[in-house]
Amino acid sequence: MNTMFLRLRAGVGLSLLLGAGAALAVPSATVPWLKVDQFGYLPAMQKVAVVVDPQAGFNAAEAFAPGIGSGQYQIRRWADDVVVHTGTLQPWKSGATHAQSGDRGWHYDFSALTTAGAYYVWDSARQVGSGRFEIGSAVYAPVLRQAVRMFYHQRLNHAKVAPYVDARWSDAAAYERPGQDRSATSRWAKGSAATARDLSGGWMDAGDTNKYVTFAQSAVLQLLDAYRMSPAVFRDDFGIPESGNGLPDLLDELKWELDFLRRMQDASGTHGLFLKVGVDNYTDISPPSADARPRYYLPECTSATLAGAAMFGAAHVVYRGFASQAAGAADLLARAEAAWARAKVTTNGFTVFQTACDDGDIKAGDADVDAQGQLESSVLAAIALHEATGKAEYRLHVEANYARVRPYSLWWWGPYWAPMQVALLRHAGQPGVSASVASNLRSQKSWQNGVISLTDFNGGANGTDLYRAHLADAEFNWGHNMTRSNAGLINLDFEAFGINTASAALYRRIAEQHLHWLHGANPLGLVMLSNMASAGAESSLSEIYHTWFAHGTVWDSTKTSARGPAPGYLAGGPNTTYTGSVAGLASQPPQKAYKDWNTGWPENSWEVTEPAIYYQAAYVQLLARLMGTADTQAPTAPAKLTASAITRNSMTLSWSAGRDNVGVVGHDLYSGSTLLGGGLPGTSRQLTGLSCNTSYTLTLRARDLAGQVSAASPALTVKTAACS
Repeated sequence: MNTMFLRLRAGVGLSLLLGAGAALAVPSATVPWLKVDQFGYLPAMQKVAVVVDPQAGFNAAEAFAPGIGSGQYQIRRWADDVVVHTGTLQPWKSGATHAQSGDRGWHYDFSALTTAGAYYVWDSARQVGSGRFEIGSAVYAPVLRQAVRMFYHQRLNHAKVAPYVDARWSDAAAYERPGQDRSATSRWAKGSAATARDLSGGWMDAGDTNKYVTFAQSAVLQLLDAYRMSPAVFRDDFGIPESGNGLPDLLDELKWELDFLRRMQDASGTHGLFLKVGVDNYTDISPPSADARPRYYLPECTSATLAGAAMFGAAHVVYRGFASQAAGAADLLARAEAAWARAKVTTNGFTVFQTACDDGDIKAGDADVDAQGQLESSVLAAIALHEATGKAEYRLHVEANYARVRPYSLWWWGPYWAPMQVALLRHAGQPGVSASVASNLRSQKSWQNGVISLTDFNGGANGTDLYRAHLADAEFNWGHNMTRSNAGLINLDFEAFGINTASAALYRRIAEQHLHWLHGANPLGLVMLSNMASAGAESSLSEIYHTWFAHGTVWDSTKTSARGPAPGYLAGGPNTTYTGSVAGLASQPPQKAYKDWNTGWPENSWEVTEPAIYYQAAYVQLLARLMGTADTQAPTAPAKLTASAITRNSMTLSWSAGRDNVGVVGHDLYSGSTLLGGGLPGTSRQLTGLSCNTSYTLTLRARDLAGQVSAASPALTVKTAACS
């Protein structure tokens, strides 16, 4: 056994620190080869420790021979060493080496343990244990809080100060100088006052401080979906300035980005959106508030306009459910429809797209989107706008194009295009959607068990992956941890949309294991989030590639610098396509193709350890949906429709609201099959613009946050007053 990885109990030191007799009964020695979710498990989760003996890769020399006899593995309480569960290791594939990790291993299933508490795994034959983990209903709450707060740390034009941040990560507002975000000028007329625009707010995109409309699309949509699918886990107490205002902090954080997107639309004067804002060189400065470089923007582009329409439309559907946000929600819808109308013109009816708006002068990401991606943005926008308004134009656009967008066009619903997958499946359940379209979407999804799902999981012991969270070798590239998060999400989508319901529990189990992989049950033994010791991680990322937390600064590393990076940032992850100068990294077994460092060129750590808002959003959604319960229950139908104050061209309609296990967010009003109003709040509505001496047969359907719609209410037939 390699003793450099073995930690002995410092009993005397603990006694001196805590007082005689007060030392915690921690394991006498811990080793890194007993892999668990370092934060812990919800009580109902399957709980499987992965015990490994490395065979290939950077740690191949670290041999470990576990106790494989009957009952030689235990779960012990952290506080007093009491054994609460005993089991026997089960070999993975009869002792074969898992090529993707370079490890061979065993599984120890302790799912029967559901009692809340702090524990560790103990190998009674080798007298070594794992790190501490917890079982409990709130075990992931501090993790979610830090993961969401990442977006607060990414805010620009906003001072991060106490009490909203730890003093280690405070910074004044960035890019507030003349010629920066509040008066940025065009890349094509740098410094020209005539082109100056207020483009303040929003989030830094990733490790760089630029802001991109197109890159924001997946982040915004996945965060909105995270809230729609698990609203109860997003509280109003995450410690940001808006906490306590009655709106969940996640939605406050999204408003910071949406307000920036509003400015990117206002700046154009056409209802289109500018493409991006940033600097024109690589001379990064830490902290961001010290950066005096001028900021420039790229003007309107069809890709940004379509992304804006999708984000504004989807945001409207969420914010209209809050009475306090009614005006803002109405503004979002107006902006979405205006952007849609502008895009119809600039794309010649969604047939010709601008794909070379970004010349690379503003560093560094290329914000252009190819024609296929822009068509997909138009479908995302149409789905959101159809849900918001019920207008036939949007439904017809989806019906004309859904078979051309990924994943449907590929017949492969893999761990990409996650916002589109949710949007298509949600659209399939909306009123008025063609039965054949809805059936096609749901049927194709139902055939996806062979795509990073049941076929590979296969119960675990004989499954494709020793670590019980299979992804193909090709998925270990830039942004792997986002891909992994999405792999969990595409399994949860079966459950959320009631597809292959007999396997719902197994789909959730697969998603859980991807989360556990991200939480340290992986060959690296690393939680893929930065600086998470305070949330319970034994070994989390000490360094990330980020302008603020750069190499050589006081924020460089949790191990070697004064402060380290802020908590909760999800890094890109293992990457076998790495092109930097660190020898051997790309040739590691795919799951080990990672290094915890943040050095720039020529080592190019950004290819592995850089975070991004879209990586983060996928992880936040996975965590939130596993913390919550999928809402598969549609609301009950509204009732007691009555009409009053009937005139020649108006009336007031009242009703009793539908009921829902989570909550009704609005009602859709129909006259026959024609939608008169979508997402109506409250229990009354004045109808105007009616025809005189005309009968209207009115029905209502209730809608919940997840997008599920009730059956129609009993019909009410009302005739307007005579035309005289």
